[in-house]
Amino acid sequence: MNRFFLFILFILLFSGPVSAQVKKFGELELPVRMTRTLGINGNIGWNSLTGFGIGMQYYVIPKVALDGGVGISSTGYKFSIRGRYIFLKKNFSPFAGTGFIYSTGSFDRAVTIEDVNTGHDITFKLLPSRFLQFVVGGDLVTNGGFFLMFDLGYAYLLNDNIVIVSGTPSQDMDRVMRIAYGSGIVFEVSIGYIFKNKGFRSRF
Repeated sequence: MNRFFLFILFILLFSGPVSAQVKKFGELELPVRMTRTLGINGNIGWNSLTGFGIGMQYYVIPKVALDGGVGISSTGYKFSIRGRYIFLKKNFSPFAGTGFIYSTGSFDRAVTIEDVNTGHDITFKLLPSRFLQFVVGGDLVTNGGFFLMFDLGYAYLLNDNIVIVSGTPSQDMDRVMRIAYGSGIVFEVSIGYIFKNKGFRSRF
């Protein structure tokens, strides 16, 4: 864990200053999310946009961002999109966002697990899942392009996605399955790079 924080600190130190609010552009001073608007990142988390996968960011304007992602999770392959409102124009800002996540399920394949309470096997199919995600968090874009985002929130399952083929899960097992495949808390981290706009590569 200490090595992880040292790695983040190293990147921050060599990615340009993070305390400055704006990047010089001729005689103008522009927010960093205007000079850098499109990025790519690695995304990981619980009920996150990708589970484990690749995400992208696009800053429509300095205070509005669109996120997208594709990855793999306990509910199958994930495809997602999210809008965020960024409260400040500084390099680091809190944000609030709402997104939609689609997961493919088990592609009609049956999954068998053992109910630890009864010792009996439970066979089920995982249907495609649709979630609404609500999050708050922090967004960092350094003048050098380093990107870090973290958030917490809740993902709400919009449809029943478990079909029991055989067996009857105990109450505890049913709860475990709902946690693994249903609504739940969001914890998410993304690390990546935001590219400089072509039009802002030189100074007037």
